[in-house]
Amino acid sequence: MSTPPPEPTFAFAEDFLNRALPRIRKFMLAMAGLGTLICLVLFRWPVTAGFVAGAVISYVNQVWMERAIEALGERITTQQSRERGGIIVFRALLRYVLIAGGAYVIFNVSLAGVYGFLGGVCLPIAAIACEVAVELFVSLRHGI
Repeated sequence: MSTPPPEPTFAFAEDFLNRALPRIRKFMLAMAGLGTLICLVLFRWPVTAGFVAGAVISYVNQVWMERAIEALGERITTQQSRERGGIIVFRALLRYVLIAGGAYVIFNVSLAGVYGFLGGVCLPIAAIACEVAVELFVSLRHGI
């Protein structure tokens, strides 16, 4: 008869969940590489260029959003944030300007590129779905 898995500790669960954002970024990078190869093989350059542009904007958006949320949380809880509120808001608006600008430029160059761009911009959704699957697997495996 097999022995049941050991009881998870709170420290393990907390450490595992604290690494979620780096895992999401790694999923985004892995899917960006795989998506680039798939676009290159199946759809050629216009779609691939759009996908790469969307993936880069998505990754930068993810990193900036993490920093903004961290700065905002620090500003709210400790009021010792080094960042000013206006800078946080400016970065939030800049993210959307980048996405809109990228879509506009690609749309003017190639309609096929827009499809790739939209695929690249959706990478965070796929990365979060992968993270959900990992967390579900680990929680079922370790009983968290």
